[in-house]
Amino acid sequence: MSQRSEQLAEILKREFNTFLIKDAEAPRDIFVTLTQVIMTDDLENALIQVSVLPVNKSGTALEFLKKITPSALRYLGKHMVLRVLPRIRYQVDDFALKHRNVERALEADQLD
Repeated sequence: MSQRSEQLAEILKREFNTFLIKDAEAPRDIFVTLTQVIMTDDLENALIQVSVLPVNKSGTALEFLKKITPSALRYLGKHMVLRVLPRIRYQVDDFALKHRNVERALEADQLD
């Protein structure tokens, strides 16, 4: 990523996170956290990686995020100075799941 796309990714992450906290009403049984935003160098596309707890609610969380995207874009349009907002895609960051699997494997090795 170029320096400009990295800077905008950080701003987008901060502003989108603020939107999630202040304006979006997430389902009560789901906790969604933005982990990373990756922007293309042409600034036209943004991939937002999210962590979801509980892990088995990832599909519901992605549906929720897709549903609030128009509202999020309006919010971002008011709070970010860009001529064109990027197209947003979401991806579940499965780091927590991988981490849990590694811990379980280590615990199993210690029990053997």
